[in-house]
Amino acid sequence: MQYGCPLCNGLIQIDKICPRCGQVMRDEGMIEDYYGPYSPYDDMDVYEPPEFRNLTDTVTCVHLLACRNCGCDTRMAVPLAEMG
Repeated sequence: MQYGCPLCNGLIQIDKICPRCGQVMRDEGMIEDYYGPYSPYDDMDVYEPPEFRNLTDTVTCVHLLACRNCGCDTRMAVPLAEMG
């Protein structure tokens, strides 16, 4: 059984509203992509914020969401799903 991120694979869209200005935030990709050229090959636990660790047994893919209007950004944990 293979698992993957439904957001990375285009199966879902995120419609999170910016807490500062009320505009829709955009998915800017996996947070690990912003740490360096080899970061996608590093241990995922290094890039997960502490608030996303040990919440459940669910493995997540952490994405950066950013507002193009005011520059506000946040992280969002997306649970991996079975990819058939």
